[in-house]
Amino acid sequence: MDHKKGTYHSILKATSIFGGVQVFSILITIIRGKFVAILLGTAGMGLNGLFMSGINLIKSLTSLGIPESAVKELSVAYSSGDEQKMAQTFSVFRNWIWFTACLGLVITLIFASTLSISAFGDDSQTTAFRWLSINFVFTALTGGVYTYLRGTRQIKHLAKATVLGSFFGLLTSIPLFYWLGKEGVVPSIVVSAATTYLISLYFARKVQIPKAKLTFKQTFDLGKPMVLLGLNLSMSTLLGFLVTYVLSAFIVQKGNLSDLGLYNAGVTIITGYVGMVFTAIGTDYYPRLAGLVHDESKWKGLVQQQGELVLIILGVVVLILMVSVQILIKVLLSDEFLTSADYIMWSVFALPLKGIVWVQGFVLIAKGENKIFLTTEIISNATMLILNLVFYSWLGLTGLGISMVISYISAQLMMVIVLKRYFNFSLSWDVYKLLLVIFVFMAGIMLVHLQNPAFGIWIKLGTAMLGSLYLGWELHKKINLTETFSTVLAKFKK
Repeated sequence: MDHKKGTYHSILKATSIFGGVQVFSILITIIRGKFVAILLGTAGMGLNGLFMSGINLIKSLTSLGIPESAVKELSVAYSSGDEQKMAQTFSVFRNWIWFTACLGLVITLIFASTLSISAFGDDSQTTAFRWLSINFVFTALTGGVYTYLRGTRQIKHLAKATVLGSFFGLLTSIPLFYWLGKEGVVPSIVVSAATTYLISLYFARKVQIPKAKLTFKQTFDLGKPMVLLGLNLSMSTLLGFLVTYVLSAFIVQKGNLSDLGLYNAGVTIITGYVGMVFTAIGTDYYPRLAGLVHDESKWKGLVQQQGELVLIILGVVVLILMVSVQILIKVLLSDEFLTSADYIMWSVFALPLKGIVWVQGFVLIAKGENKIFLTTEIISNATMLILNLVFYSWLGLTGLGISMVISYISAQLMMVIVLKRYFNFSLSWDVYKLLLVIFVFMAGIMLVHLQNPAFGIWIKLGTAMLGSLYLGWELHKKINLTETFSTVLAKFKK
């Protein structure tokens, strides 16, 4: 029992630690969105979102997943203390990063017209996309620096580089929005990327690694395993960006830029609220699961515990979000974006489902079942895209929230079938009971919102508080919150 309680403590601690920097970055993104909303309006928000969708799509295609796959090899080389091995490994990595930077630049220049037509319906933004090609050089090199810092275990430098990069990137963007209006969107993206890179470079130079001269063939041969692994890891991200890009283009062509701005505003608020939880899942849970994957009872126990804790945390966060959504829109954006509230209220129903889908999905990766994982990702993303297009055509922005819920219901059903068939595993009743209780409280708030959104605030607030107290009690039964708070207070007193 003590071991089980200790595992819950470790998971909760990781959620706090690994979410910290992410929360700051998200806050910067939200603040940037606030300035875009005030200075550029919904159309400017949509324009910014459409450009970013195109950038993220090309980035996921041309990065080859190297920033993610190289961490392990860089860490092993750095830990070995072998200068020759370090020089060779880090030089291979640098060369490949420069290759991906140039690849992003060239691909964007070549397909600038295609990107403009697919996103805006004409070639009016071709020049803008050509200017954005510069952005890929800076973002690729920045990603390389972050991987470099992770591989050498310079966590403090990495945190400072990320935080300061986000902060000064914001400071350079705001004047451009103010002076140039919508014409400042593209320059702000490029200048912000350049600023972030220069700051990251400052911290990278604090870690001196010897360099090695390598031929093209050596770089290719030694980097091939890194690239192959990176392609597998990045495929899921690519599919997500592809869905977002196609949907963004569809919204503009079927609706207008204002609709896209409202959609992006909703996504920004939702991401800002739950980003910490999903960051913790990817950063801490996966390595822990991979270490236990050969011990059947332990890995199955970990998945159950992670599923319960993720639902408890997400449940509280989602209930608070549903009560405060209109206030958040006014504070973080402007009254002009209040029409996105219904989209947010519907889409948050998908978040608890997304939490347990992620928890189960990492089992496939940890088990090395890359083909099965990729198949589930393709099916899930294709389903989500089709549902998004259909429901937006039918119900507009609100339809996108409903389609998101249906998409994650289908994804969870698929996970149940896959894990039961290949690993004889299924989540316990405790997990599904938590999910059901969370949905009951969410449904109560939603009914009040639909019937009387303005004057039902006290009923919604009471429902959220009752739900949070229940989830807090469930957490207390697992980690004893009294002991936890006593331990934290004792550390502060010291």
